[in-house]
Amino acid sequence: MRGGSVLAVPWLLVLAVIGVRGQDEKPTFAPLFTQKPFIVAWNAPTQDCKPRFQVQLDFSLFDLDASPNEGFVDQKLTIFCKERLGLYPYYDEQQVAVNGGVPQNSSLQEHLDQLQEGIWRYIRSEAKEGLAVIDWEEWQPIWVRNKDIYRQNSRQLVLSQHPDWQEDMVNKEAQYEFESSAQRFMLHTLQHAKSYRPKQLWGYYLFPDCYNRDYSKNPDSYTGHCPDMEETRNDRLSWLWKESTALYPSIYLDQILASSENGRKFVRSRVMEALRISHQHHDGYSLPVFVYTRPTYSHKLDVLSSMDLVSTIGESAALGAAGAIFWGDADYTKSQNTCRTLKAYLEEELGHYIVNVTTAAQRCSQALCQGWGRCLRRYSTANVFLHLNPLSFLILRRGEADGQQPMLRVEGELSAADTAYLRTHFRCQCYQGWSGDASCPTCATLGLLVLGFLAHLD
Repeated sequence: MRGGSVLAVPWLLVLAVIGVRGQDEKPTFAPLFTQKPFIVAWNAPTQDCKPRFQVQLDFSLFDLDASPNEGFVDQKLTIFCKERLGLYPYYDEQQVAVNGGVPQNSSLQEHLDQLQEGIWRYIRSEAKEGLAVIDWEEWQPIWVRNKDIYRQNSRQLVLSQHPDWQEDMVNKEAQYEFESSAQRFMLHTLQHAKSYRPKQLWGYYLFPDCYNRDYSKNPDSYTGHCPDMEETRNDRLSWLWKESTALYPSIYLDQILASSENGRKFVRSRVMEALRISHQHHDGYSLPVFVYTRPTYSHKLDVLSSMDLVSTIGESAALGAAGAIFWGDADYTKSQNTCRTLKAYLEEELGHYIVNVTTAAQRCSQALCQGWGRCLRRYSTANVFLHLNPLSFLILRRGEADGQQPMLRVEGELSAADTAYLRTHFRCQCYQGWSGDASCPTCATLGLLVLGFLAHLD
């Protein structure tokens, strides 16, 4: 009996580690640019604050600072809207067809012929690393998710070829032609873009979506969960996820969600769905997920509250996203007052929180992964975050002697209690290339336990 119990304990330990590891056996893509496990990027057109209103905005805390405006090229983050990449078919605001209107009525070859010109214009070096986001929002590759004009005109195209067909036959054929053409259009666009700029991380903005915006109808019973049907529809897009090299979902908060638990539920489900897709539908490794967020609420100029910084940036980092991209529009620079508001937010609340989370993510990576992986929650719905312990760390403002250093810096080290907290609530997801190496402690821990088991056999 004694021998059996001795053997049982190591096996239980091994199975426990395998159980934790089994939640995320795939490695994730290693970070670009820096070795930071969680990066932040600024992608709002705010360059006019200085020349127009003499308000200097400091983006030194951001890993990337890129403008979406025309004329800015060779940036580390490039967004391709519908006019910048090939011949994208859509209907304009006057319901006039552009480039055929629907993908099955456009020339894929002509689109691909034009594609290279747009890519070369905005990303001029084949060797350049960066994030490349295709922003096509007019139609979706899933039939039921499209505006009526795309479905109606798809039916008309079928009727023009088969005027004697019954309505159900027309509908089925219209759906088939639209979805198959949309798939070819999006797939070939990705394939060609990757061949021209292979070191960019290519993906479509807003993909995947979760369609969990029912918070206005049922605020008291809102769970944030993505509907089962939407997850099934996302699974149908496996062809898209396999060809993408990054995912760019949106977590913009409406004002109605301000400083509420529903806001956190909304974001959590959207990030979790993107991470589910990244893990299940890409061969070899999990795709990096970069969430699009805003420093303000949607369609407003009110900055996010402290709680909502945690619900957006903090939630994304703790779940295992690779970074957050801050988007905005020209309204941010419409007056001196809006520029000053943004400046104060960058230098105080937003800036401090960015430094807090990005530094905590780095320290956790070093403590749990030896720098070869990213920390993520052991339990995705737990309200634990990658935050610096204020008893161990100070966030200090840049001094005159610091020169060109970022405007905020961190002093301090993880205490034994800090490290224990991280080990309790977070685990390590190895970067690609290190998942089988002892440098990644999830694997190393398993190896030590196996050795311990073998030692008990002697």
